[in-house]
Amino acid sequence: MLTFVAVALLLCASSTIGAPMDGPNASACCFPKQWEGTIGQVRGTVSGGEPAAKEETLGISYDYNMMKIALVGDGFKVVQDFSKKMQYLIVGGTKCTTSKLDVALYNCIPSNATFLGSFRYGGPQGLKVNDFTMDSFVPGLFGRISVSDDSCLPVLQTQAKGGDDPYFLAMGFANLVTMIKDPSVFDVPSPPCPMAPDIAMEMPNPGMPSLFGFH
Repeated sequence: MLTFVAVALLLCASSTIGAPMDGPNASACCFPKQWEGTIGQVRGTVSGGEPAAKEETLGISYDYNMMKIALVGDGFKVVQDFSKKMQYLIVGGTKCTTSKLDVALYNCIPSNATFLGSFRYGGPQGLKVNDFTMDSFVPGLFGRISVSDDSCLPVLQTQAKGGDDPYFLAMGFANLVTMIKDPSVFDVPSPPCPMAPDIAMEMPNPGMPSLFGFH
């Protein structure tokens, strides 16, 4: 059985990383329609009483115009097609299987999002980011996201879940550009990939949405 761990998140709670700033509350914003770059993940889980941790680096391409996200790792690619509500797992460039995608693709932090504060990363002249809770506008999701003040690009994101199988996810976004350099990153094999119920899509948060697809 092939187990796939789909994406990621930050390094620690964002309020501990940057220097807080005084000033008026930041307004809601919308992400660029297209962007791509790198995400670094740190994930901690407890399953059956056994703790585990994992680090991973992935490429991410986000295209709201096409309603697609692509995630590229070592030897695999995941394409999420929100218009068709399908997720494609491609391994080794040829082996492909599909699963249902029952989450929304977000493009904005809405006006009802709870603003937590603004911070600068890297010193007084560093990048200014605005911090928001995600549970205030993404149903069932407990976490927070930091976006750049000038362009509303994601910088940091954290998620957590309690209960019988708790986890913590932390993701940092790096080297983002507001374009898709190679649109073929969203290509999937043809003919259509078969459904494969024997393949476990091990998500950090099964059944719960994240801001950028099903992570």
